Amino acid sequence: MSKEVVEQALEAFIAEARIAKLDIEKIAIEAKAGIMGNKIYSWISTTEKTQAVAALEKAIKEVSQLDC
Repeated sequence: MSKEVVEQALEAFIAEARIAKLDIEKIAIEAKAGIMGNKIYSWISTTEKTQAVAALEKAIKEVSQLDC
């Protein structure tokens, strides 16, 4: 699976959460803490965790610029 496919899926999910009036900023904070911590969905190395957090921040920024 390409990186573009995963990015599209993440941005679509965030956009739909935003449309549903969920607090995506708060959810992102919790997700980033979970990635950096040891929640059940965090299984990657420390270096990759930093990259995952950056990817999430980028996706949130991209969705925030959409008209949804």
